[in-house]
Amino acid sequence: MRRFAQVLAAAAGGAMVLAGVAAPAHAEVWGCYTSVNTSTNVAGALCNSGFGSYRVAATCNSAHYPYTRTVVGPWVTKVSGRPGPASTVSGDSQGCHVVKAWTQFP
Repeated sequence: MRRFAQVLAAAAGGAMVLAGVAAPAHAEVWGCYTSVNTSTNVAGALCNSGFGSYRVAATCNSAHYPYTRTVVGPWVTKVSGRPGPASTVSGDSQGCHVVKAWTQFP
């Protein structure tokens, strides 16, 4: 009986370890495009396929310290079967000029 209890405890501990390292399911978007419009000083990201969350991130340059920093737009959620909403960020509200953009995923 004691041996059975040890085996049972070891199995339960192993199951808890496996549960702790199992990767959670996550959504995935693809077909993403980014843009920078220097005349309006806005960067944007748009994803066309899949479903899930994403946002735009942009390198923003300034004449003041910190001279270069990353600014981000709001997280948006794309629904399957529909074009994704755009995530945009304005350099004007950040006091800098957007020069490069990319898409971020959670």
